[in-house]
Amino acid sequence: MSAHLVARVGTERFAFALGLVVEALDAPSLHDLPRRPAGMLGTLRHRGRTLPVWDAERAFGVGRAGGQGTALVFHDGARGVALLVDDAEDILQIADDAVRVAPAGADGDGLLCGVYKNHGTLVNVVRVNVLVARLVSQGERSNT
Repeated sequence: MSAHLVARVGTERFAFALGLVVEALDAPSLHDLPRRPAGMLGTLRHRGRTLPVWDAERAFGVGRAGGQGTALVFHDGARGVALLVDDAEDILQIADDAVRVAPAGADGDGLLCGVYKNHGTLVNVVRVNVLVARLVSQGERSNT
């Protein structure tokens, strides 16, 4: 069993391994960035560092409800990124054997470990390392 932070993006739920989430920031103050790449919403200051903030709508292909949302902060070594979701809702303990293969066509990008059924609601279990590496890579490509 491992703890996961459950976040809402539109009507979908996504679970992120809690040990890989540095912090969840409600209604973050975003700073605009000229010529930012598609999917990047801007930057935020976190513990003395400037981090790119990426839109979960673009990352997962699911429409966000809008509003200020919650930024989930992740680090990949010395680099950090944030993902803007609609809300951080809960912490769940998820057993590895309770995660099922994602339905066909639901994960063309390899971002999901699978899905978990929580009280009748499907929760997408995210491969945080794949997500963070992809976001970091998008940011690096935009700087070249």
